Amino acid sequence: MLIFVERIAGLLGAVASVLARLCLIAIALVLFVQVVLRYGFSSTLPWPEEMSRYLMIWVVMLAGSLLVKDDQLVRVDFFDRFWPERLLLWRNILFRVLLAMLLGVMVWKGYENALFGARRQAVTLGISFYWIYLAVPVGAGLMMFHMLVAALQDILRGPRRADPSILNAEI
Repeated sequence: MLIFVERIAGLLGAVASVLARLCLIAIALVLFVQVVLRYGFSSTLPWPEEMSRYLMIWVVMLAGSLLVKDDQLVRVDFFDRFWPERLLLWRNILFRVLLAMLLGVMVWKGYENALFGARRQAVTLGISFYWIYLAVPVGAGLMMFHMLVAALQDILRGPRRADPSILNAEI
C-alpha cells in the first residue's frame, strides 16, 4: 500500500513541478515582453503585471507542495539528536497530522473563498477570481496529501533524517 501511495505522490509531485515550471516560464516571457515594450517602444500592455502576480501565487502553492513532499520545510532540528528515537517518531507523526489538519482547514476555507471569488473578475485579464483563488485549496490539498504520506512513511519506516543543508525539492 505504501508503494502505491508513494507512486501517487510522485506523480502528483511531477505534475506540480511541470505546472510550476510552465508558470515561471510564462511569467518570465510576459514580463520580458512588457519591459521591452515599455522601454523600447514607450508602450505597455495592461495585463502582464496582473497575470504575473496571479501566476506567481500558483507557483508558490505548487512549489510549496513539492517542499512538503521532499520534507524540505524549515525546521529547528538542533535538539533532535537529544530526543530518543521513539519519542522523535511520535513527535514527527503528531506534528505531521496536526499540520495536515491545518492544511485541511486551508482547503476548506480556500475553496469557500474561491467560490466567493467566482462572482468577480480580474480587471485586465477578464477571468474569474475563482481560478486565481483556487490556487490556495489546490496547493493546500497537495501539501496535505504529501504531509499524510510523510506521516505514513514515518509510521511504517521510522523518522527520516534529512540533511538540512541540501535542498532536494525541484521546481
